[in-house]
Amino acid sequence: MKLIASVLIFALLLFCNRETKAQNQIKDASNAFAHFTKTRDINQLKLARKHIDEAPKSFKDSASAKYNLVRALIYSTLSTVDSNRELSYKNDPLEDALRSYSIISLNKKIIANYESELDFIKNQMAWAYLFAAKNALNYSDHAFAEQAFFKVDSLASGNFNLYHNLALLNERLGNPDKAIVYFKKIIELNPQPEYFFSLSDIYSLSGNNVAALKILQEGRVLYPENRDLVFKEINYFADRMEYKNVIKLLPNAFKIDEHQIALNYLAGFSYDMVGNISKAEEHYEKVLNSDPNNFDANYALGLLCLNLFSRNQDKTLYKFSALDHLSKANEIDQNNLKTLQSLARLYHYTGEKAELKRVNEKINQLKLN
Repeated sequence: MKLIASVLIFALLLFCNRETKAQNQIKDASNAFAHFTKTRDINQLKLARKHIDEAPKSFKDSASAKYNLVRALIYSTLSTVDSNRELSYKNDPLEDALRSYSIISLNKKIIANYESELDFIKNQMAWAYLFAAKNALNYSDHAFAEQAFFKVDSLASGNFNLYHNLALLNERLGNPDKAIVYFKKIIELNPQPEYFFSLSDIYSLSGNNVAALKILQEGRVLYPENRDLVFKEINYFADRMEYKNVIKLLPNAFKIDEHQIALNYLAGFSYDMVGNISKAEEHYEKVLNSDPNNFDANYALGLLCLNLFSRNQDKTLYKFSALDHLSKANEIDQNNLKTLQSLARLYHYTGEKAELKRVNEKINQLKLN
């Protein structure tokens, strides 16, 4: 009886000793990991790994919440710090981190008391999966990349940089719906003009022009003098010949670049289209002051003056201005049909038969060719 009691006491002492040793290893691992987070000394991370690997001496140890929390912290960090897997492992560190995380994520006490640690673990694993996804894309392994993206999506919890990378990578992969989701998230977290611009582009490529314009305008309201947003919106309306809307945006655009030739030409053309002749002339003249040989501005101003002269042929000023700019446009591009046809109209009004004949012959020659 005494012998049995002695054996039981010995076994209990051995169990307690093993349990104490395991707890000490967990504590040492935790301390080494804390030191690593302060110094970024990889040797401290290796030491933390060594201690945590030596900690479990029983099933109870390996299933404990404290052990798995520290283990998940260490291995999730290894999965990102050692992204190229230069250290040797029995299993991939990401797999070990995920295994430990799956155990502690079900523990209500851990969830309540270690929220920041759990977020850290999830973000580390998300970064590791994102790195794996990028590698997969480099080797055109889209199936694996999709799986890795799914993991990242399930782990990322409000991490701006992760959302940013996911948005760009899904855009690159040609997944507009997913890219839109992540661009919306990063705009919520950090509404920068380039994100509004990119999201608008994705909507446009998806054929959703209403959403493209809406997000563009939201960005422009926040950044009224951002070149990319303002000019993209102007081009949106110009492409659809909505010149009144172009004109509304001109003050913003001219604050950014009042001397830009293309912008002044568009301003002149827009005012021309809505019947504001004086403003149209003003902006066409600005183009020609900067670039006297600009074909578009010479032709547009010549045509504007020709139309005014055709309505009131007593205003000879318009006749000479039309002749001056249309002739210049013809000099710049002698085979441009619309310039020649406008000159023919002008000579018809002025009664210059010789010039009209010459221009008509050139027109007929171009049409035959």
